[in-house]
This record gives sequence, structure tokens and C-alpha cells, in this order.
Amino acid sequence: MNYAGPREVIADAVARFEAAHPECKVKLQSFENDAYKTKLAVEEASGNVPDIFFTWGGGPLQERAKAGRVLSLQKCFNDNDWEQRFIGQALDLCRWENQLYALPLDLSAVLLWCNKGLFERHQVSYPGNYDELLQACTKFRQAGIHPFALGNMKQWPGAFYFCYLANRCGGTQLFLDAAAGKPGASFADPAFVRAGELLQELIALPAFPTGFNGMDDAPARAMFLRQEAAMYLTGTWLAARILEEKPEFMEQLRLLPFPDVPGGKGAPDVVLGGVNCAFAVSSSCKHPELALKLLEYLCADEVVTQWCRIGRLPAIKTNPEQEALLPEITRQSLQALQKASSLQPYYDQYLSPRLAVEHKNTTQHLFSATMTPEQAAKKMAEGGR
Repeated sequence: MNYAGPREVIADAVARFEAAHPECKVKLQSFENDAYKTKLAVEEASGNVPDIFFTWGGGPLQERAKAGRVLSLQKCFNDNDWEQRFIGQALDLCRWENQLYALPLDLSAVLLWCNKGLFERHQVSYPGNYDELLQACTKFRQAGIHPFALGNMKQWPGAFYFCYLANRCGGTQLFLDAAAGKPGASFADPAFVRAGELLQELIALPAFPTGFNGMDDAPARAMFLRQEAAMYLTGTWLAARILEEKPEFMEQLRLLPFPDVPGGKGAPDVVLGGVNCAFAVSSSCKHPELALKLLEYLCADEVVTQWCRIGRLPAIKTNPEQEALLPEITRQSLQALQKASSLQPYYDQYLSPRLAVEHKNTTQHLFSATMTPEQAAKKMAEGGR
């Protein structure tokens, strides 16, 4: 959340809390994603954890819950009768053993963002399945247009492709069962190997810009906005970025589900997504009652309204007036989430921290062709050993 819109919304909520609680002073800090993960780990090791901290939920939050490092928010949640207020898919990623350990503010979905002008100008059909995707990529490459904008230096942008391909090949339940270590389910399953093969087929085409593994996501986004790339597989946070950087470009966008894989077991309506902003309370917090009160301000109706206004997708259910503030493209994302038969969680959020790192590493090896799909799947199945 280290950019203007979300920072300002959070700061406004904190200011309202401080005005109502003049005895309290809240210190806000913001970081880029990877820097934040490092900073939080260092603070935890030194025993200097923030009273309230940002989390993506999933595996890392569950690890902290198991270790007793975060407070259960279940009583606060029940006392406020919030079960119907939040989107269930977001709450699921903030729970462990039927206890809620974080309150989600933002729910994100990864979809295929397309430049309508480029598709029309080059007479390229929108892809509905993987074979049609290859055809579209080939036509754009022949026209001198990058099929996809991708900056994979930090690994997570490229991981979206593998997550989707694996889901389309094997389905959401296979991932959940493999993550849980259930008998008969493994990350070495043929569906994960096939996903790696399809990914390397896209790389060989080539579907991505030269040097994408050394490029950050911001330059890739700039490439898409300059209309040098026809497609961009990324999350709903892109709308907020475009509103901030190039609002007129919103008219150029068309949103698509990720293409189906012929013969795959995954449902074509499944959306890759997760919690993009949630807040947890450290078990070392000396004034938990005030921390819980601040959480109420962070999830207040005013925040939901502001969140919609800046183009973010709230994890809290919206009323018609709030939904009307969302950009049309973001409303389409919300509808895709609502219609999805399941949510495919981000691997690096849902898995244990160790396996999440291994997932990003093995996917990066697939992108750089330093591992075969079989080797990458075997490494994941071994749990990163």
C-alpha cells in the first residue's frame, strides 16, 4: 500500500480515530511489499512488533496464529455482528481453526486486462482458451506488439501465469488438497507439470518482452499504458494505478477471464485472487482494546466509500451508492468474483512461508528455463527440501 490513494484513505481513518481518542497517537509506516516482509520479520525477531500490522492473510498469518503472535479477533467480530458485512472469500483467508486473526479491507482479483484498440487495430480475436491465446500472442508478435506486459524481477507477477495454468489444468481443490498434504494430492501431480509445460510454451513463443525477468512490475505497467503490449495479467489494483497515472486509458480496457485449457479439470469461471490488505493485532500489544477500536475505524463505512472512490475492491460488502463510485472495470472484477465457483488463492499468500518461497523460486526457474516442469513440480512436492 505504498502509494498515494490507499495511504491517504488509511491516514484519514487514523485521523478520525485520533480525534475521537485524543489520548492516543498512531504512528503510520508504509513500505514496498518485499521491504515490508523483511521489516516485519526483523521486528518480530527483535520483539518490537507493531501493535497493528498489515497482512495478506493466508499461510504467513496462520503461522503467526499458531505461534501465538497475533490476537484472535473473533470476539470483536461477533460483538459487532460483522459476519454478513464482509465478503466471505476474504474472511476465509484471515481464519485459522475457526478463529479470525485479521480484518480484511481489500480483496483483489487477477484477470486478463486487454487493450481494446490494439485488438481491434490488428484484428485479433479475444482468447477464450489456451490455443486461442497462443494464436493471439503470435499475431501480436508478428505485428511488433508485445503480447503481454510482464516485469518478473520480484517473481510474483510471473507466478500469476503458473497459478492460473495449474488451476485450469487441475482445478482449485487439487491445489487445496496438495497444500494440506492430503493423501493422493501432490504438487508433483501431472496437472502441475502440465502447467509448467504450457508456461514454457508461452515463454518460447515469446509472449513476454525481452529481459522481463530483470524488469520490475512498474516498467511493465508503463509499457502497457504506452500501448506497447496488448495484454497484462494482473490484479484489480491496476485500476487505482491507472486512475492515478493515466485516467484516460481506462476507456481502452477490456477485462477477460484467464483462458481455459482444453481437457483441463479446472472450471473456467474460477478467479485467482486474495486479500490485498488486512490488519492484525500483535499479541504483545499493551492496549488491545484501543487496537480493536482502531480496527473498527479502519473498516468503517467512510473507508469503504473512499476505497471505492480510488478504484480499489473492498473486502467489505458495498451498497449501490458505493458501488457506483467504482470504475466500470472494477465493477466487472467484482462481478467475476461474485460469479466464480471458487477462488484460487495466491500460492505465496496461502502456502506456508517456506513453501511460498519455493513456489516463487521454482516458477522463476521455469521462466528462466533452469528447471524442467518435472523438476519444479518435484521440488514443490518435497516441500522445498
